[in-house]
Amino acid sequence: MQRMQRRASLPLALLMKHLLRLRPAPLLAGGLLGLAAVQVQAQEVSFDIPAQPLWSALQEWGRQSDLQVLVNPDDIQGKTSSQVRGRYSPEQAAQLLLRNTSINFSLMGDTLTLLMNPTSSILDMAPTSISAEPIEPTTEGTGSYTTPAITLGKSTQSLRETPQSVTVMTRQLMDDRNLTRLDQVLAQTPGMTFGQRNYGSHLYQSRGFAVSDESYMMDGIPGQAYNPTAWLPTDMAIYDRVEVLRGAAGLLLGSGSPGGAVNLVRKHATSEPHLSLITRAGSWDSYRVDLDTGGKLNDAGSVRGRLITAYEDQGSYLDEKKSTAPLLYGIVDFDLDDDTTLTASLRYQASKVHGYSIFGLPRYSNGKPLDVPRSTALVQDWNLHQPHITEVFGEIAHRFNDDWNGKLSLIHSEGGFHQSIAYARGIVDPLTGTGAAFRGVEFRHTDIASTGIDSFLDGHFEAFGQSHQVTSGINWSSQDVLEKRAPLALNIPIDLYDVDHQAFAKPERPAWKSINRSVEQRYGAFTKANLHLSEPLSLILGARVSWYSYDFDYRIGGGDFVARQQARVTPFAGLIYDLDEDWSWYASYTDIFLPQSVYRTVSGSILDPAIGKSYETGLKGELLDKRLNVAMALFYIRQEGVYAIDSASDGKCLTNDVAGSCYVNGTVQRSRGIELEASGEVLPGLQVLAGYTFNQTRSSAGGPASAETPKHLLRASTSYTLPGSWNRLILGAGVSAQSGYTTDSYGSTAYGSPGHAVWDARIAWKLDPHWTVSLNADNLFDRTYYTSASGIDRGNLFGDPRSYTLTLRGDF
Repeated sequence: MQRMQRRASLPLALLMKHLLRLRPAPLLAGGLLGLAAVQVQAQEVSFDIPAQPLWSALQEWGRQSDLQVLVNPDDIQGKTSSQVRGRYSPEQAAQLLLRNTSINFSLMGDTLTLLMNPTSSILDMAPTSISAEPIEPTTEGTGSYTTPAITLGKSTQSLRETPQSVTVMTRQLMDDRNLTRLDQVLAQTPGMTFGQRNYGSHLYQSRGFAVSDESYMMDGIPGQAYNPTAWLPTDMAIYDRVEVLRGAAGLLLGSGSPGGAVNLVRKHATSEPHLSLITRAGSWDSYRVDLDTGGKLNDAGSVRGRLITAYEDQGSYLDEKKSTAPLLYGIVDFDLDDDTTLTASLRYQASKVHGYSIFGLPRYSNGKPLDVPRSTALVQDWNLHQPHITEVFGEIAHRFNDDWNGKLSLIHSEGGFHQSIAYARGIVDPLTGTGAAFRGVEFRHTDIASTGIDSFLDGHFEAFGQSHQVTSGINWSSQDVLEKRAPLALNIPIDLYDVDHQAFAKPERPAWKSINRSVEQRYGAFTKANLHLSEPLSLILGARVSWYSYDFDYRIGGGDFVARQQARVTPFAGLIYDLDEDWSWYASYTDIFLPQSVYRTVSGSILDPAIGKSYETGLKGELLDKRLNVAMALFYIRQEGVYAIDSASDGKCLTNDVAGSCYVNGTVQRSRGIELEASGEVLPGLQVLAGYTFNQTRSSAGGPASAETPKHLLRASTSYTLPGSWNRLILGAGVSAQSGYTTDSYGSTAYGSPGHAVWDARIAWKLDPHWTVSLNADNLFDRTYYTSASGIDRGNLFGDPRSYTLTLRGDF
């Protein structure tokens, strides 16, 4: 048989067709053996192959490497490649291209052979066979809107092996949607809703419960966040993905809200050298530039480094608001030996926000929204908010053998913010337009020091003919907050239809009227066992023992107190039954306790924690060769012992508040609903993340447990890479839609936010293998809506009007 030579002029499809016509397998095997002595080309080549159907990706690999491919097209029908971008040898590029396909390959001489059947004569005769890289949770470079695995529960496991609802916001999705801050990421995450809070400390909610500071983890370490979606916003340039769990996370956190948990996973260094430059220009004179570079720092590649820096100069549709924000991040990974890796990183982030508002807009006294432009901001031009944070992180990971591994992590951060804010509030008369006024100036200085230590051991063992997994760990965290406040009372009326942003000069800060320090410490130990009772049935059992202390010290004033929880046990139980190779049924139960240390009873004792119990069952699927994850869940949460005002003892507890309110553990809050989600590639080249939530909440005190939680919520993001010769063109669209809500917390006056749907769009064009230009349009149809409607005298926030962002990205 004559061996086919590589010919640049012969299209890859004709080459494959010709090779497949050669019927005598022995002759083909002999031809391949004849190539075994030819060395694989090791010269690095610039590759730029987006994630796409595997057939067209192999065509691009062949064209860019100037090599040929041997494969049966029918064997790869419906499969999708991973993204390959950067300088690699052809062998390395093939490994990356096939990393999530479970396909092996052999590269001999000038021919890449896909090994679809391990028992075929090709595999038997090939002298060298290279397997694709094992599946890992890293999303950067995959081009995917899903991930094959997560690390939220310490061990690496698939979404299907996790008996709770989890959404992963991947690096590709964040890049496509220009989500540069954590609050922007959560605003596009299925099941998450915005919650307005006073003084600008806004947060997000899941299943009707606030996801508060203790629910955020940095690489699995809890207790490090301080208002990361508002006062100290987290820049996303340094993170690979965001893993969002909905439902109680007591096994991970010990204490917190039953709504969920968020895990931010940072980027690491790689041995392949790379340079990425992203420039953005958008509406309202908004500009941003990102630089990301790294690679191996020694010849062996055992020391790798990465540097990420960004600078943002951002305008706003809001009058007087503008900000600047620098970011610097460096990380180094050291392979101490084949089984041990040491990691060290540093992050510095700061911003300066002019025209900062802490209360938003009021409403008319009849509950209707103000008839004012969306740009209206009740601020003075000297309003200023200046946050900053410096964070160091260290980690050592060790593999003891093929079954057992462990990790020890340490994180410490110091930061804070300074505010000088003129704020306004006041119910507005619908006839005269009067009532709103600048009511005061808030001078505030806050210092935060956070430290966390986390250690765990994870391993597999064989027993009773089945493989089982055990994960055990301990962690400790401390957050020390020193807060100084100097409020200054005012009463300067505002013309809502012509706001004077220079109504009065910035006053001198008076002496601090409130100085307090709080130290919150959490520590605990947990164990989780994943036991295979049979081939399709797994039982997950776990428990955590937690200790909690909160020490509050008034430096000016009185009312110091200390609250502690000792050895509180948090259980976890789950079942997973594999219905077939693609689908599993699951059920789980867990609970979590929420300290209520700031509330006291009439006897002076601190309230017991509220206990949130979370029940969930559903189906999960890994479809289309695991390129698509789907999930359906039914959930029910019952939080018992929530604080309630003790009306019989009103006025007797002056240490609680100025009204002397006393409290009891008297309220029960409930949340139930349905969630549907799909993430990944639904058709060749079409990436999707879409989720629908039906959620009802109730409180025993009357009304909903969370008025801001809509009954219906839909979030969707899509991106489509056109096939064939049009694969340089990428089209994207997204929608965030929710039903309306109303509340009457101000007596009999009802107010709220109507339902709305906000559409986004994106178009991108690959100029060449290195450069891509894209245009994003957010709120494409310029829908006027409220992201929050939480009060009549304040707390109403417009959503952003239509805006555009032009992005130029270069990857080398």
